[in-house]
Amino acid sequence: MIVMLSCWSMTLSAQRLERVKISEEISMKVPASFINMSESERNQKYISSRVPIAMFTNEDRTVDIGINENSTRWGPGDLEILKDFYKANIMGLHNEVTFVKETIEEVADRQFIVFEFTSKVYKEDSFNKNAVSKYSYIQYTLFNEKVLLFNFTAPLRYRQQWEPIARDVMASVRIRP
Repeated sequence: MIVMLSCWSMTLSAQRLERVKISEEISMKVPASFINMSESERNQKYISSRVPIAMFTNEDRTVDIGINENSTRWGPGDLEILKDFYKANIMGLHNEVTFVKETIEEVADRQFIVFEFTSKVYKEDSFNKNAVSKYSYIQYTLFNEKVLLFNFTAPLRYRQQWEPIARDVMASVRIRP
């Protein structure tokens, strides 16, 4: 039992967060052990026509943090409608979704749409169905006629370890006007 506690403490302490400047306006804390994801890694893991603002991953490439932006005509009064739109989008991308949190929250004086959830995507091959299960924490905010998207994703089997870290990372987002 003492050894297990010791290993758990080392795992959590190894996830010290450091503030990273993402752009002139955006900063957030990420685990100090995370590295910038290479373009080839990004292309292998995520199919998108838009290049993200930033992508970070842990040493074994299983846990990712991403920051993206989309142009929009949505305004601050449209957050509830935008929340419904993004919820439907999340539901359409996964075979099964269980929401832990789906709300609008204030983070550092800014309104964010927040979705915390677990999901499964079934990948069919010729012999059987294999599910990819994930834990995700995603938040959206409006900024300069764009939607900024902050995404933390980990394998579901590591949820207990990464959930408090994901919440700390997302609570650390700062956007200067």
